[in-house]
Amino acid sequence: MTPLDLAKAPPRSPQEELRGLCMPPRMIDIARAKLPGGNVGDYQIGRDKTLSAAVLDAFGISAGQFVNIVRDARTDEDVAEHLWVAGNARPKALTARLRRVTVADIAADRRPDFVRLYGTNHPADQFVFDVLEADDAQAFPPPT
Repeated sequence: MTPLDLAKAPPRSPQEELRGLCMPPRMIDIARAKLPGGNVGDYQIGRDKTLSAAVLDAFGISAGQFVNIVRDARTDEDVAEHLWVAGNARPKALTARLRRVTVADIAADRRPDFVRLYGTNHPADQFVFDVLEADDAQAFPPPT
């Protein structure tokens, strides 16, 4: 795949699905930004106790392995084919779990990073996906 510059546009929504699993399209975009010639900005995948780490754990691969899969793929479907062979993710169950994660669910050791990236003005019951989407929208407002 070709590299992306996430300083110019955000990755896809965490809500977007690939084979019934949310997060992989966003993760693919972030992995493409980690390729030579890309710009990942403040985005990350696979850090301990993050949403993307839960997806990688479901497939039994590391963030580095995921970036290599993306590097060698031509399409999202190529990535999916590799992931579904490599792991035993239950997409519907994992998607349901990821969509329910709230600000209150953020682990105490991850909270400083969350606050640094997204601020403190989030109610405890706000879904993390909503925080991510709002942050992307603020960083990259639609052209007027």
